[in-house]
Amino acid sequence: METDYDAPELVYRSRRRGACAEAALVLEAVGLRPVLHDLGGSWVVIVAPHEAGRARAEIAAWQAENPPRPAEPPPRQPLADGRPGAVGYVLVVVGVALAVANFALDRDWLAAGRVDGVAMRAGEWWRAVTALTLHADLQHLAGNIFFGGLFGGFAGRYLGSGVAWLLVLLAGACGNVVNVILQGFDHRAIGASTAVFAALGLLGALAWAGRRASTQGRWYRWGPVIGAVALLAFTGTGGERTDIGAHLWGFAAGLGAGWLAAGLSPDVLRRRDVQAAAALAALGVVAGAWVLALA
Repeated sequence: METDYDAPELVYRSRRRGACAEAALVLEAVGLRPVLHDLGGSWVVIVAPHEAGRARAEIAAWQAENPPRPAEPPPRQPLADGRPGAVGYVLVVVGVALAVANFALDRDWLAAGRVDGVAMRAGEWWRAVTALTLHADLQHLAGNIFFGGLFGGFAGRYLGSGVAWLLVLLAGACGNVVNVILQGFDHRAIGASTAVFAALGLLGALAWAGRRASTQGRWYRWGPVIGAVALLAFTGTGGERTDIGAHLWGFAAGLGAGWLAAGLSPDVLRRRDVQAAAALAALGVVAGAWVLALA
């Protein structure tokens, strides 16, 4: 006497046991009798011959109602060592700090390089750059070295040190300019922290860009930006002498720079000539701004 399973028919195949188990549950729910088998590398669902037609129709309807999720895009991968850029940043700000403390070249570097709205309105826009290398005191210097090196170093891992620090410099300068325009041309400040928060914004935007195609929900995608804003609020809004506007606009400029930089090809960013040119451009902008300030 023959049974229903004398000549079973395959109605579903997958490399994942879980997918076959789901298909089998669908068939069991409508009264069919599926069986899972391991074929060594893949899984199959089989049923009795007289149930095969209905089983295929039920599986097709199930698949139409539950299309497979798109493959999760791979996370953005580091492409460089961010430490050289962080070391370069530390050397620059420490070097300027020593020049300030010792009145190098018999000049008052603090007065020559700080943000000064009146002087900037008169044409000294290089102060938007020179101010990024100045610090009010040793505590200010130490904090900016730590956080600037940390944020900029991580950004350098994903963009390369040269490109990352050129963008931090430009975003920080933009933040200083916008802050002066909005606060009025009588505004004076030392804008070093503006670059630090530009680096934070840059890093947050890069992390967001690496998740924007994710299927894990908006909170997961926007988590890096939310975290960056929280860090901005925690570290950039306290203290009597804190220039909140400079921090905010530096951060906003960094976000914009990161959004644009996320579209750069990894193949381009891996090129040593590109990174070297960007690094030289950043150093050239800083050096040129100080030459103009001290002339």
